[in-house]
Amino acid sequence: MNYKHAYHAGNFADVVKHILLVQLLNQLGQKNKPFYVLDAYGGRGLYSLSSEEARKTGEAKGGIQALLQADTEKAPAAVKDYMEGIKQARFTYDNKVYPGSPWWIAHHVEKNPEAGVRGEAFEAKATEYDALNYQLHKLPIGIHHRDAFEGITAVIPPKEKRGLIFLDPPYEQEHKDFTRLIDLLVAAYNKWPQGTYALWFPIKNIEAVELFYKKLKRTDMRRQLVCELNIYPNDVAVGLNGTGLLVINPPWQFDNHAREIVRFLQPALKVADAPDLTPDSATNVRWLVGE
Repeated sequence: MNYKHAYHAGNFADVVKHILLVQLLNQLGQKNKPFYVLDAYGGRGLYSLSSEEARKTGEAKGGIQALLQADTEKAPAAVKDYMEGIKQARFTYDNKVYPGSPWWIAHHVEKNPEAGVRGEAFEAKATEYDALNYQLHKLPIGIHHRDAFEGITAVIPPKEKRGLIFLDPPYEQEHKDFTRLIDLLVAAYNKWPQGTYALWFPIKNIEAVELFYKKLKRTDMRRQLVCELNIYPNDVAVGLNGTGLLVINPPWQFDNHAREIVRFLQPALKVADAPDLTPDSATNVRWLVGE
């Protein structure tokens, strides 16, 4: 399977993932100390929701377009920051653009010029790297044509000593990729145990996800937090039932903020043909290891 994110840009998984990324960046920025942020799977940085790929799937309707129509007056702060970021991206580029993870990192750096935040993004696929480099070359983020499996352990620990490694892989071979990513996280953790690591993962094969959790528990990585939001129940066969984020060494009280975020987003991102799910059954923020 040759994954192309343009088909899925702005869907519910993107929305949840990027709001949680905003929350992580905001919390890391609360300390008056510099930190490093790496997006290990940069993609192309910006996506057009009017593209043939996006129109073919229409996934953004249940994601960013649904959230734009929701009442966010009482939303958590990270949701409001995210909405402001969307507004700025669309003002800067066009009103059909959806910004990917590298843009959110660059946006945070740009908003906090005195904070000493250094952002970088890797992209291994040549065509995506060219697009990423072209679209974000004026923004404060380093762009590198590099593979995550080689590059992450080469750049850590960073000189800043604090930071976040954000991983958003395509999962072209789900079972195999889960195992390889655990090995990568363990190698990175062993080299830089103080770092924060955030790994996005799809929830579509619950057996694969549960096996992923069991393998994670067997590692020596402490303080493993899992954030889940499901649109469809696990027993419904659809392309993507839910979205998850594993965070190793999350900032203090990130779990409480994440719980508030996913509970707010769950009704806003509900799709018309999905069964009714309660917040308790659709969202789950829990510690796999530690607390």
